[in-house]
Amino acid sequence: MADPIGYARSMVAPLQIAHPEYRVTLARETDSGPISTDLQMSAQEVGPSLNARTIFGQVELNVLGLVSAPSLPRTRMNELLASFGGGQGADDFLKSKARREISELPEDKFVSAIVELAEPMTEDDLTSNGQTPGIRSDAVYLFLSDKKTNADTPLYWRPCAVYEEECTRTSAVQLFRHWTANLTWADALNLHNSGLDISELRQAAERGLVYGFLTYGFSGKALAEIIDQPTVRTVRIVAVS
Repeated sequence: MADPIGYARSMVAPLQIAHPEYRVTLARETDSGPISTDLQMSAQEVGPSLNARTIFGQVELNVLGLVSAPSLPRTRMNELLASFGGGQGADDFLKSKARREISELPEDKFVSAIVELAEPMTEDDLTSNGQTPGIRSDAVYLFLSDKKTNADTPLYWRPCAVYEEECTRTSAVQLFRHWTANLTWADALNLHNSGLDISELRQAAERGLVYGFLTYGFSGKALAEIIDQPTVRTVRIVAVS
């Protein structure tokens, strides 16, 4: 393996894709031995609080190319994503319910929430609708598929988890396509261990559509503007701080 450190960093993406409820970060320092390369990892629960729960652990890449990482506890977001409906059309009942919940939010609080789109959109259409300010920053948290019957969550993508520099100047979907294009069938076991299927990843990359996104530290006023967008199916509040 020509670049084990680069490979280990790229293969932390399955952990992040499988866990949208956490913000996964790898340390820059590595511990390389004769049979493995180890990187320290942190996973902070998604929420507007700086004191959100953080899990620390170690990602290990062995000589066979297999990646192991700590298991992460379930959170409230897991329950909300179990009924993710992005791309399933408009829903007036869910939208009205979301409006009521947003109207009851304290004015001085910040919120993290799941935004479901009524119909899948391209990234360009999403940004032109003004629904994801700072789309080319580390605030990009996109869902690139609908809810799968055999999975707990839709496919998730945070480009800055893998591409620390490129993510500030390159489209998130373009980086997802770049990452999936470099996957080989030899990576399938690492993906499977994270509950992912290489064929589904490639299909999502080919479609290049966004089914929803996460807001992170938004105000109730900002969410009220988002829920009024006709392209939005509903908003599910994850945490308030």
